Amino acid sequence: MDHQTLQTTKTKTDVFTAILDELRLLRKEIAFLLPHENLDEYSNKEEIKNSYQNAIKSFPPSIL
Repeated sequence: MDHQTLQTTKTKTDVFTAILDELRLLRKEIAFLLPHENLDEYSNKEEIKNSYQNAIKSFPPSIL
């Protein structure tokens, strides 16, 4: 590869990284504004918690 191709690839990577960083920030801001649900409102909260933990093990989040 010549110098220009490497420079273009690095620039694309930098832009992609900046976009991902911005998306993470936006997701955090949106999560802050949304009300958080409380499991105490449910009669079967242990079952819900166990189901959620099993789902996270089977289908881990792709973006953290």
